[in-house]
Amino acid sequence: MSDQRPAASGLQQIVPAGLVVALALWVTWVSFAVDDPEPYLFPRLVSLVLLALSVALLVRALTGKTLTGAGLDGRTLKNVAPAIAVTLLYVFVLADLVGFYAASTAAFFTLVTLYDPAPHDEIETWLKRLAVTVGFMAVIAVLFTLVLKVQVPRGVLF
Repeated sequence: MSDQRPAASGLQQIVPAGLVVALALWVTWVSFAVDDPEPYLFPRLVSLVLLALSVALLVRALTGKTLTGAGLDGRTLKNVAPAIAVTLLYVFVLADLVGFYAASTAAFFTLVTLYDPAPHDEIETWLKRLAVTVGFMAVIAVLFTLVLKVQVPRGVLF
């Protein structure tokens, strides 16, 4: 077997890694471009870690050291597309409009519903999805608000 990879395969690794670096740079810049730095300690730390990891990923992609499978095929993309759509809706619309916790709850419940293999015609599975969502969001609220004291977007609901 040859150690050389086809150009398309390398490009399939380099382009996403470059996009992640660009996103990490933007997140880092936003977290440091604030008037009151105190509430942004946690976002700054996360953004710096994200930036460091994304640069390491790009370096690995550029040197051909990424260990990946066959890439993203049409079936996988079809399976992931709803999660991407929900995430984009959450990030760009709902979080500022209705608030971080309300939007996160809606997004999480939607994703759990989309990807849960349990039947969708039984009340018990809907109650389990709801319980998992409430429990997850309670942990997130305690972690972000009480432990980390992160300021989250406030909206119409909360």
